[in-house]
Amino acid sequence: MSFSTYTARRKLNRLRRSACQLFTSDAMVKAIQRLELEVEARRLLVRKDRHLWKDIGERKKVLNWLLSYNPLWLRIGLETIYGELISLESNSDTLGLAVFILQRLLWNPDIAAEFRHPRVPHLYKDGHEEALSRFTLKKLLLLVCFLDKAKESRLIEHNPCLFCVDAEFKASKDLLLAFSRDFLSGEGILPRHLSYLGLPVSHVQTPLDEFDFAVKNLAVDLKCGVRLVRVMELLVQDWSLSVKLRLPAISRLQKVHNVDVALQVLKSKGIDLKDERGSTIDSRDIVDGHREKTLSLLWKIIFAFHVILNEDQLKEEIGFLKKTLRTKQRLASLKADRGLRQTPAKTRVPYEHGSTKVTLLMDWVRSVCDFYNLQVENFTVTFSDGRVLCYLIHHYHPGLLPEASVSHRTTQTVECSPRGRLELSCSASDSDSSFDSLPTGPDSPSLEFKELLKNEKSNFKLVNSAVSFLGGVPAMINPADMSNTIPNEKVVMSYLSFLCARLLDLRDETRAARVIQGAWRKYKLKKDLELYKHQAATVIQALARMFLCRKRYLLLHSAAIVIQSQYRALLMHRMRVAYLALKTMKHAVIVIQAAYRGHKARRKIANMHQAASVIQRKFLAIRDRKNFLAVRVAVLACQQRYRAVTLTRKARLDYLSKRRAVVCLQAAYRGYVVRKLCWAATVLQTRYRANKKMRAEVHALSVKKNAAVVLQAAFRGMKLRQMIKQKHQAASVIQRAYRAHCEHREYLTLKSSVLTVQRRYRASVAAKKQLQTYQKLLRHWLARRHKAATVIQQAVQKFLLLRRQKRVQQGILKAQALWRGHCSRRLNDNPKIVKLRHRLRVVTASVREEDKLCNKTSSALDYLLRYKHFSYILEALKNLETATRLSPECCERLVESGATNVIFTLIRCCNRSVPCMDVITFSIQILLNLSKYHKTIEAVYSVENSVETLLDLLQRYREKAGDKVAEKGGSIFTKACFLLALLLQDKQRTEEVKKLPKVLDRIHSIYRLTARKHKMDTERTIIKQKMSASINGSFFVPVTFLFSFRFAPDWVLRRDKLKDIVDPLRAIQMVANTLSIVL
Repeated sequence: MSFSTYTARRKLNRLRRSACQLFTSDAMVKAIQRLELEVEARRLLVRKDRHLWKDIGERKKVLNWLLSYNPLWLRIGLETIYGELISLESNSDTLGLAVFILQRLLWNPDIAAEFRHPRVPHLYKDGHEEALSRFTLKKLLLLVCFLDKAKESRLIEHNPCLFCVDAEFKASKDLLLAFSRDFLSGEGILPRHLSYLGLPVSHVQTPLDEFDFAVKNLAVDLKCGVRLVRVMELLVQDWSLSVKLRLPAISRLQKVHNVDVALQVLKSKGIDLKDERGSTIDSRDIVDGHREKTLSLLWKIIFAFHVILNEDQLKEEIGFLKKTLRTKQRLASLKADRGLRQTPAKTRVPYEHGSTKVTLLMDWVRSVCDFYNLQVENFTVTFSDGRVLCYLIHHYHPGLLPEASVSHRTTQTVECSPRGRLELSCSASDSDSSFDSLPTGPDSPSLEFKELLKNEKSNFKLVNSAVSFLGGVPAMINPADMSNTIPNEKVVMSYLSFLCARLLDLRDETRAARVIQGAWRKYKLKKDLELYKHQAATVIQALARMFLCRKRYLLLHSAAIVIQSQYRALLMHRMRVAYLALKTMKHAVIVIQAAYRGHKARRKIANMHQAASVIQRKFLAIRDRKNFLAVRVAVLACQQRYRAVTLTRKARLDYLSKRRAVVCLQAAYRGYVVRKLCWAATVLQTRYRANKKMRAEVHALSVKKNAAVVLQAAFRGMKLRQMIKQKHQAASVIQRAYRAHCEHREYLTLKSSVLTVQRRYRASVAAKKQLQTYQKLLRHWLARRHKAATVIQQAVQKFLLLRRQKRVQQGILKAQALWRGHCSRRLNDNPKIVKLRHRLRVVTASVREEDKLCNKTSSALDYLLRYKHFSYILEALKNLETATRLSPECCERLVESGATNVIFTLIRCCNRSVPCMDVITFSIQILLNLSKYHKTIEAVYSVENSVETLLDLLQRYREKAGDKVAEKGGSIFTKACFLLALLLQDKQRTEEVKKLPKVLDRIHSIYRLTARKHKMDTERTIIKQKMSASINGSFFVPVTFLFSFRFAPDWVLRRDKLKDIVDPLRAIQMVANTLSIVL
């Protein structure tokens, strides 16, 4: 298990303990008791016609309601209420939570066991349903109220949303009201009843809670200011800042206001809002996406708060490290037998910084590196080779990053030129040796420098792998930005802060071992001191005893010399007497030994003769067998080589024949191009007959070739059989000689020899039969192979013939088409058509790649989906309107990219300003183009709330129904009406729209307003015309002009009868007629 997984489990256990403390608080315990009394007294009761377990639909409804909670909140709530751990794969395992809810909340095994029928399975006594309903009611109400209280008390540190983003309910009160309305009996407002019991619910999930605070692009994501305000809330722990935000932040003024809220907090904390160049960081710079000033602001926030470092914890750790180092040094000096010597104090320049935490961070790094004799002077060059980071991790987790794997040969420890050029010595000597020529070869500095850079990259690779295993440290460093350069001090400080916080967070697991080691070192140091004193006294005593013993030894030595001289004289006399007796016995022993050795040598020679005979026989047999096997291998190699040569020749001949055929075809085609068409037919016939004759000759040649192969195979078989027969005869001669030789042996030797010869003979007979069988199979396989090759050749020749005929036919058709086109142009050409053709060629030659419709569509979709500026969106919509009007492929590509959802979102977000009206006009025109195409109309209709959006658009622009906003298609009102009419041509869609709430009433209302305005406009127009008639003497009736719109797309030639109407009254009437509404 990795440290990141361990940390996640530890945080989850802390969260469980906090939840249990909240659940067991006095107020919560009293409220739970009141709730249980209410349920038991039947003042809170589930309706008898509602079966939470039996009815699958009701069970699914309750399950969906509970799964609308965030899985992490739901898991903590269920574990706290039931007092047990739920085994899940992760905190987002909704399947495991659903199984637990079905098995433990909507069902209870204990109640089932109590009411179970004694004999009939799955049958329960009376009262089981009521008891199960009371149990489910208590647990469900308690779960909802506890989760609401836990959310309001910010039980989880990062405080996620209580409900899912796509949940049906976004407030605990709404969930309780829905449950009370569908399942409880005689209950009015359930939240009020629960508040009387001491379980009030008040949480409402706002859009700000569902805001995605993740930052993916610094230049874009911080513009709105919401994320900056959230950061300041987390740093200063002031949760009232979000109330000052303006959401959604669409306009520039709203974004500037939100960024100002965050900057005012920084100013109140005394932070100087100036970048490195001295210019002031303004909210407009952040909104405009100024990258340098945005980064400067973020660095100031990081170094101003440094919330990830605990100052007290860091001081404690530095003191512990220094104390441990002193104990270790004293113990090492005792082990080296130097006694207790005073360690000279190191003269180190203290690190100065404006922030106390940064100074403590440097002290911590130095304290750890003192264990490994590393000098750390700054946060830049010292960290460029990765050794310091490796030792920091190794000190706390030696098993994760062993010391032996750290590379010590780096550019910080070895002086080397990166390019192999001459370098001046830094010494103060006046020698000119530094100007000597640099050596060239495999040990040149350039190669050594590359090796040092490789070692540094290896160190950083070890650091990254170890940090990924630890978890909790962002990947902020890259070997390319650290090695062979001066690292960025801010990046190194930030990375060290995260690493220090993570290592100190995990030190509780390693602190116990380190404390034990420190105590053991102290104890061992004390014992070693006592032992050192004891050893000194022992040495003095040993020297005194040695002097006394030496004096005593010299006295004893002189006495021993006298005794030894007398004893040696006695021994010499005794040895002379024994030598004379031994000399007489020695001659007799030599005679006996000579006789015995002669007998033993004769027996050994006889045994060696017998063994040599056996070895010679075995050697001769093995030599003959090796010769036979060598001849057999040579024969097989010759056969394989000959067959390979035969196949190669055959393939060569096939290639040459095909090549000749191709050359003939090419010559025929060139002749056809040069000569007339009638001559080409004659040449083709000649070539075809020649090719047919050639194939006949090739076939006859292949038959002769096959016959020659069969004869050769028969001849080789005969030669092989003769050779085997000769070898068999030689073996028979050897066997007869062997039998004659074996007759001189005893009966048992003769019997064993006969059995051996029989086994060998039977084996040779079996081998001969197997060889004959193999030859038969080989002949059969060769016959089948020749037959298959013949069939393949016939098929290939037939295929080549058909392909050749097809090419000839295509050439004839192409020549005819060219001739007809030439004749047509010669008869019908005039200067206008020639000029038009020339202009088309010029335009086609000068066209650019980005002007193609498909590329314009791709860039417009990219702008629409990525950018949020009005000018970009408007330009993208113009290009998409042109593309969808002229190309069905562009319509399909737009639908596949999911841009229809974005277009409807744009329509919903727009107001009644002129730029927004332009956006709405182009958006509706794009939707009209998609709706005219049968493959994309379903994608327009299937967008969520598409019909409601169009109805809202009609409601919003009903007062401007006669304004001509766009040149094509009239006003937004009439375009929206036409789009609704197109979408509702299908009967099934019409019935679905009729079922939507208040659709018919809204259309009636829009129609009444439009009719009244149309009547007023008509009367006003008539009055104006009468007045002008009284002045000019003429009067005419106004005529309504219609702009016809094709129902079919613009790229289709046919035209349908359905037409768009510019008159708003007739447009809304068309929508009503489509829905079959009587106005």
